[in-house]
Amino acid sequence: MINYRGSGTETIIEQVQIIDLENTAYLPKERCIKGMLAGNDSWCSPDDHFKGELNKPSDIFSFTAVATSGFLFGDREELNGLMTHLGDEGVNSQVLGYLWDDRVVDYHRFKSFSEWPNVNDDMFEDLIHRMTNLDLQKRETAREMLEHPWFTDCELC
Repeated sequence: MINYRGSGTETIIEQVQIIDLENTAYLPKERCIKGMLAGNDSWCSPDDHFKGELNKPSDIFSFTAVATSGFLFGDREELNGLMTHLGDEGVNSQVLGYLWDDRVVDYHRFKSFSEWPNVNDDMFEDLIHRMTNLDLQKRETAREMLEHPWFTDCELC
């Protein structure tokens, strides 16, 4: 849940809270949950859809998907990084390959974030890209995101 206020072109984020705690668990650093589908299909990360390793980077992707209401594809290198976290099930790689090849067709409802016409802030676009990197090893943590230059002028608690 994001509480914000804005006037004109200025948006001030007042508070961010995690909601929908039905599948919560504290995971110490370097620990993950594997082999379960946790959460709602509309907002869970790609690694969650394919029952890969779920940990803090999975939460960051999910948060961003909800916040932007869109599915964001990375590049081929990121997709390959995601596949390393999904285990040896060939069907997962095959399905992801089909999705990758099909991503540019006109009938898809979502467009890549970089193609959104109203986004003209390069720093914000970089922040979103870091939050939705398909490769879990490269996806930003919440702490890293708050240190991103886009938040420089934000008053954070």
